[in-house]
Amino acid sequence: MATSWIIDAMCLSHDGGSYSCARRSIEIVGGRIVALHEMPPRTEPGDSIIPGNGLLAIPGLVNAHTHSPDNLLRGTAPHLPLELWSLHSAAGREGRTPRECYISAALGGIEMLRTGTTALLDHVRISPDLDGLCLDAVAQAYRDLGLRAVIAPIVADRPVAQTLPLDTADLRDLDLSAYGMRSQLPAREQIEIAEAFVERWHGYQGRIQAAIGPSAPQRCSDDLLMRAGELADRKGIILHLHALETRAQQAMGQHLYGKGTLAHLDELGLLGPGTNLAHAIWIEIDDLERIARTNTAIVHNPVSNARLGSGFCPLSDYLERGIRVGLGTDSACCNDSNNLFETAKWAGLLHNLVQPHARWVGAETALRLATQGSADAIGLGPDVGDLAVGQVADITLLRLGTPAFTPLNNIVRQLVLSENGSSVAHIMVAGEIVLRDGVCTKVDEKAIWQEARDIATRHLDDGNVYADAAKLSGPIEAMYARLGRGRSATQ
Repeated sequence: MATSWIIDAMCLSHDGGSYSCARRSIEIVGGRIVALHEMPPRTEPGDSIIPGNGLLAIPGLVNAHTHSPDNLLRGTAPHLPLELWSLHSAAGREGRTPRECYISAALGGIEMLRTGTTALLDHVRISPDLDGLCLDAVAQAYRDLGLRAVIAPIVADRPVAQTLPLDTADLRDLDLSAYGMRSQLPAREQIEIAEAFVERWHGYQGRIQAAIGPSAPQRCSDDLLMRAGELADRKGIILHLHALETRAQQAMGQHLYGKGTLAHLDELGLLGPGTNLAHAIWIEIDDLERIARTNTAIVHNPVSNARLGSGFCPLSDYLERGIRVGLGTDSACCNDSNNLFETAKWAGLLHNLVQPHARWVGAETALRLATQGSADAIGLGPDVGDLAVGQVADITLLRLGTPAFTPLNNIVRQLVLSENGSSVAHIMVAGEIVLRDGVCTKVDEKAIWQEARDIATRHLDDGNVYADAAKLSGPIEAMYARLGRGRSATQ
C-alpha cells in the first residue's frame, strides 16, 4: 500500500487538555495517520511527499451546519431577521434542477476547501418538494470534490404560515396558496425519499454519510418527527434539525405543545446522542439539564445568529455542563460565507459581550469546537478532528510565511484570531490531496464558478420569484411587534 508523507511540518495536536505544536513528519497509509516522526524519515520510491518546511499542519476544520442550496443566493437577502430573511432565501431556491443543485453544492465545497474545511454537514432543503435526483446531485458534488460530507435531507410538512405565531386577522384577504399555505408532500412520502437516499449514499467510499434533517419541530407534524426519528434509529444515522433559533420559534413551541419545544422533543424520545440541534438559542431554563441528560449535541452558528439578530446562544452554559458543541457557518445567504475560520473567531469572541471574563470562550476552545467538537456532533466519530496516530488523514496545511503568522508568537491564538483562510496551501482528505497550492485538484473551479454565475443570472431575472413569499411580510412584521425582541430565553 502506498505511503504518503508530510515531511518536517509544524504539527498542531490536541492531547485532551490543550494544544501543543511540534515539528514532525506525518506518515499516512490507507488514509490514516500511522506515525508522527520526530526525525525526517527515509522514504521509498513511489511515496507521495509534501515538503512541510514553512507549513503548519492542523486537523481539517469541520463545518457542522450549512445549507448548500443557498450558495447561489449569496448577497441576495437584505439585513432582516430570520423570518423575513427566509422569504427571500426560500423563494430564491425554488424549482432547482439537479444540475443547479450540483453546482450550488460544488460552489460551497470549493470555498470550504480553500478555507481549510475538510468535512461538513449539509442540511439540504429541496424546494418545493423533496427530490431524490437533486439529493443525488448534492452527494455527487461532494464526491467529486473529495470532501467528507454528512448530507441531511430536510423534511417538513407544515405550510409556512402555520409554522409561525401569526395573528389570523393579519392573514385575512391574503392569497397564500402559492407559498404560505402551499401543501407539502405527505410525511410518509418524504421519509421514503430520504430513506432511499440513505440506501444509495450512506457510507459511500468512506466519505459520504447520510442523515435525516427535519427542518425544525414547529415545521413538522409529530408524525413526521417520529418517522424521522425511527429512520435515524433504524439506520444508525444522525437526526439534525434547527431548534429555537428565534423568539418567534420559542413562542410557536408554546402555542403548539403548551410547553417548551425541547420538552416536547424529549417526550417524543427524539433527544439523545444521535440528535444535534442547530442554534438552540431561545431555550427554557430546564432545557440545559435536559440537553445534558440526553447527551444531545448543539451546533453553534454565531455569525448567522448575529447577521439575523436572532440572539445569543448560551454557549458558556453548554460548555460548563459538558454538553457537546460543534460549530457551523449556516448558509451563505445568512452568513455570506462558508468560512469556518471566521466562525471560530466569532465563537471565541462574541460571547465576551454578554459574559464576565471568567466565562469567555477563547481561542483554544473555539478551535476545538471547530474540529473535534463538530466531528463528534455530526457523527463522524473520534477518528476525525485531530492530528494523532489512528486518526483519518484529514489535514489542512497553512503557509507560515503570511501576515497571520508573522511574527509567530502563539499558534492557536493566531490561527483562530488572525487567520482567515488565506494562508491555506494544501488539503488532504483521507490522505488524498484534494487542494494543492490553494486550488482544488479534482474539479475545474473556474468552470463551476462560471456556471454558478449563469444560473444566478437566470434566477435573478425572474421578477416573480419573491412575490408570493412576500405576502407574508406584513403579518410577520405584526408578529414581531407583538413578541418584542431580546437576547435569548436564558439571558
